[in-house]
Amino acid sequence: MAALDLGKRNVLDMPPGEGDCSRMRTVPRRGLILASFALLAAPAAWGQSAITSDLWRVAAGTLVGPAALTVDGSAPLWTPAYAIPGEGPAAQATVEAIHGPADAGVGGAIAGFAYRPRGDWTFSAVWGRLSITDLVRTETSPEALGTIEAYTQVMSVGVARTLHGGALTVGVAARGLSGRLDDRGSSRWTADLGAIYAARHFRLGAATRFFDPSSGSAESGASYSLGAELRTSEGTLWGAPARASVRYGLGIAHGEQASHLLTAGLLLARLFEFDAGAAREEVAGDAVWRSRVGAAVAVGRYRVYLGRDGGVNGFGATYCFGLSARVR
Repeated sequence: MAALDLGKRNVLDMPPGEGDCSRMRTVPRRGLILASFALLAAPAAWGQSAITSDLWRVAAGTLVGPAALTVDGSAPLWTPAYAIPGEGPAAQATVEAIHGPADAGVGGAIAGFAYRPRGDWTFSAVWGRLSITDLVRTETSPEALGTIEAYTQVMSVGVARTLHGGALTVGVAARGLSGRLDDRGSSRWTADLGAIYAARHFRLGAATRFFDPSSGSAESGASYSLGAELRTSEGTLWGAPARASVRYGLGIAHGEQASHLLTAGLLLARLFEFDAGAAREEVAGDAVWRSRVGAAVAVGRYRVYLGRDGGVNGFGATYCFGLSARVR
């Protein structure tokens, strides 16, 4: 049993249904297939969790910091403890595009909205959809006999509250997940929690993603994120205010080895941000490294940002392009 991994996509191959001698698989393009649903001989419940949740690892891979400490536009999807900074009324709208390598055929979009009335509460809603294109059905020859639909989507609503003068933020979110792989579909509800503690020079965070309290840990497809960030005091670089930071993230999922993320960032003139680092995980017992790079620029109420996952050992990069606007 293996989870979907878009850095190491081999073949989509499901056992034929009763009375059906055909097999479904992708046709290799340029010799590199970068994503697979490993559903062979998998329990039905696990297969459903894979359909609805595993593709979201692709989007999570473009985060340049720990998921539990994410602050960019789609942050409420990764940690329910996201709160719009400040105290007065404010609203924020976000759109993101996820683009995988051509050989993977993975892409999608995320849209989000957050609103903070006067006070310590932030309400959020996020919708997202990811899909795999160019999956086809074959028999004994490479000739395509039809396409295979493969997608997952999520609708999330959440609420977060800041406490102790903004030092602590806690949040909860309810998510509706649905997905389809050819004629197999699945939908389910999940509930997630998140918390972030922020001091002057450091932040600590913890969050769950797609936790299903009605399923066992092996079937839910849930993952858990821990994160820490250390920030310097603001100094001067090239005549402009500057601050550096270093972040560490730990990801945990049932039946898998823990994944690790280490990145460093620079905020210049309170407008430009650049982050870079690497993530390490294990796939089939082998250590896998992924580079992470991110950049952002803030202009007035708008923020444009980019995240890049370099793929397994440098093969098959995935990008996230985002735009957010905040109104106070």
